[in-house]
Amino acid sequence: MDIRRPPSQIIILTAVFWFSMVSSYSVRAQTPVSYFVLAQTVEPLMIVRNGDPMAGGLFTDILKKVFENSEYVIEPTVMPWQRMKEEFKHSDNWVTYGFREGFEDDIPFELSDTPIFPFNHVGATLVDSDVSVMKPEDLFGRTVILVENFHYPGLDSYLTNPAAGTGSGQIQSVRAFDIKGSLQMLKHHRGDAVFDWSLRLVHNLPEAGMKLDEIRFQDASAIIPTKDMYFAYSPNWSESFKRFVEDRLKLLKADGTFDEILRKYGGNQF
Repeated sequence: MDIRRPPSQIIILTAVFWFSMVSSYSVRAQTPVSYFVLAQTVEPLMIVRNGDPMAGGLFTDILKKVFENSEYVIEPTVMPWQRMKEEFKHSDNWVTYGFREGFEDDIPFELSDTPIFPFNHVGATLVDSDVSVMKPEDLFGRTVILVENFHYPGLDSYLTNPAAGTGSGQIQSVRAFDIKGSLQMLKHHRGDAVFDWSLRLVHNLPEAGMKLDEIRFQDASAIIPTKDMYFAYSPNWSESFKRFVEDRLKLLKADGTFDEILRKYGGNQF
């Protein structure tokens, strides 16, 4: 039996084959990645502007590099922390940044093996203040100013209002909605010291109407140990996704991209 097909039919079958291949590739090329962006409080980690949830930021820039020229498509969602905590539990394809102590016990998460940058805290005091931040006991009976809903490992156990759990109350703590507010509270003597990530304090000084020469920065690593920050994601991601992220992170670390982005946001000042 002759099973040869006429040329026109071969052309049609060939076109169908290539259309199928292109369609299959297009599906693979559109794997969505839900990027959870914390609203307003984390610059310069994530910088949000009107109409642009990925306007910039240390982690946002790293995220873009990780998924550059890949099948993964970033879909950012800006939300407050309380909503984000719930989304962590229900979404299967989220990514953000973090370290182990920053996630509460009921939140399922995984961290990359490769760290992306150090998360070092300083204590900021006014230049005319004699407050020392060498050890927690230096702050007993004093008031520290912190950002609402943020954890401060090494400090939380002494606070009157830690973000989770209970503290001893030996250190009075007041909370501001964002770092700009905490610096303004310091300026108006509503507390003795602001504790936060070094780059976030420097980045927000102009917004708070302050200058570098008004502030004394003290190394707070003996109180809040420096932690490595990691790429964080849902444990429900596939193993192939996790391998992809890890391979990209190793490459970006090895070729100096991490250091370049860190310098862009003032990482050479500390």
